[in-house]
Amino acid sequence: MNVFCILVSTCLCLGLAEDEIIDLTHTFGKRTIYWPGNPPFNFSNVFLINVSPGVVAEANAFQTAEHSGTHMDAPRHFCPKGKRVEEVVMDRLSGPGVVIDVRKESESNPDFQVSEQTFTDWEAMHGTIPDGAIVLFNFGWDKFWPERKRVFNSDDVMNPSSFHFPGLSPDGTKWLTSNRRVHAVGGDTPSADPGQTTLFEAHVMLLCDNEIIILENVANLNSMPATGTKVYIGALKLEHGSGTPVRLFAVPMSNAAVSGCSMWLFTLSMLLLALL
Repeated sequence: MNVFCILVSTCLCLGLAEDEIIDLTHTFGKRTIYWPGNPPFNFSNVFLINVSPGVVAEANAFQTAEHSGTHMDAPRHFCPKGKRVEEVVMDRLSGPGVVIDVRKESESNPDFQVSEQTFTDWEAMHGTIPDGAIVLFNFGWDKFWPERKRVFNSDDVMNPSSFHFPGLSPDGTKWLTSNRRVHAVGGDTPSADPGQTTLFEAHVMLLCDNEIIILENVANLNSMPATGTKVYIGALKLEHGSGTPVRLFAVPMSNAAVSGCSMWLFTLSMLLLALL
């Protein structure tokens, strides 16, 4: 009877452990947005073969820029001696999710820059940004995707000097990198730096000075709580890459804890059954 109870508890726990996955990735396709100068997304069929009645084998090929759609910047993107994509260690590709909501500030000022005050105000409400965090800024830019002129906030989408969108200020980036130990920083805009940057200070400080991954064009941040998730960066292990498209997603921490409980109960059940 005791073994039966343990097995029932295990099954219940396993059922509760099914994770609610939050997809933070824009779909890649013909409307994918990329920085000016990059080749556009291309998708073509390689073959369609009738194998047997009702069965067709299909294969396609695609071409995309490293820095297009929802993607990550590896240190090599701005640093001549920085790590390339395949050199980024795995434990840097996940961490506690921290979402900082600055939609109001960005709506009133499209050139808004995240400052030290932004971080200290957030921490006063939500607590200290944890070690290994993946810090994501909800600028409210997701609602413009995939309208290129609205994402870059410019009528001349091939001229970066005309772009107006929010990002991190140099002093805000300096505060974060000096006071907190995070794995990645990103947001729902095309760049970690604001659109009007000319020096890309945030990129240099994050990638070159601290080897902190950058995430850009993040989707669906309105579905994310400020804390309580774990974010995973599903990065293509691209040889010689300076960046790569990613499948970015988050899982609630509570579900991860239940999942851990499930595995312990399952293991205990198997051990008890073996002893009978």
